[in-house]
Amino acid sequence: MTDRCERWRRKVLLLAGCVIALQAHAGVMPESTRVIYREGQKERTLMLANTNAYPVLVQVWTNHGEEALALQQALTPLVVVPPVFRLQPGALQGLRLILTGEHLPTDRESVFWLNIYEVPPTLSKASQPGPRVAVAMNTQMKVFYRPKALADAGNSSATTLRFELRSAGEQKCLWVHNPSPYHASFSSLKLVEYGHERAVIPAHDMMTSPLSDRCYALPPGPAEGGQAQAQVQFTLVDDSGHFEQGSARLE
Repeated sequence: MTDRCERWRRKVLLLAGCVIALQAHAGVMPESTRVIYREGQKERTLMLANTNAYPVLVQVWTNHGEEALALQQALTPLVVVPPVFRLQPGALQGLRLILTGEHLPTDRESVFWLNIYEVPPTLSKASQPGPRVAVAMNTQMKVFYRPKALADAGNSSATTLRFELRSAGEQKCLWVHNPSPYHASFSSLKLVEYGHERAVIPAHDMMTSPLSDRCYALPPGPAEGGQAQAQVQFTLVDDSGHFEQGSARLE
């Protein structure tokens, strides 16, 4: 095994240890939490490591973030090779992400979701008496396509985000406008008013697209005392998967 692969192995296993320490999760771990695919690159590679004590069958594909979309309907211009493989305990597998040439916007990022679906082996009744459930796990991570016109500026959207308190029917929501060409990926987002904090209701994807806006639902709370007294506190995730704290006044 090359020194490069060994470094990747240690990096992935360290990441896996951090995740597993928090909660039981998938055993097939990628070397990073996101991938940046820059315009002009022929392909991007991503290393996976099997941190399970048993072999798994892995299937990978890309989609647009849909949770219940059938694999046959998941059509994107981003192809992953190999699409299916077996991974032994502790083994590494490299993925190749290849853009098929479809025209994508040049003034903003595009995003796709990479699905890593792992299926553990099923033991026979003779080898494993009693009821047993083999649980398949699906890990999703984002792949950002970044045009040449955009620099690798980290969280360039952090200082340009605008926030308002709005009503969506009978429910309040925190409206976020992202005027930057980068995706704003939130790991936390909350409204702070007179010492009272209200975090937005978690969603499957806490991300505001470039040059667009989105309303994040807020749980019920005390009557608002005036937007001038309110502040928004948020945490963004940068290209490396690191957290960046930020705050802003409501408009």
